Amino acid sequence: MNRQSERYRREGIDLSLSTLADQVGACTAGLQPLHALIERHVLAAERLHGDDSVLQKHTERMIAVI
Repeated sequence: MNRQSERYRREGIDLSLSTLADQVGACTAGLQPLHALIERHVLAAERLHGDDSVLQKHTERMIAVI
């Protein structure tokens, strides 16, 4: 949030970190019901599938460095 606050300040808008944090908190609270609906829908599935290809590529690069 420091970077965002600085970016606004360069544009002439003075937003404190506490104001930005309050906005994040308000958005989090507002989106909680949607999160709960998605969570129930996903966890009601018989199976969950995930794509770990990004993790695999990262692991391959790390092994190559070592």
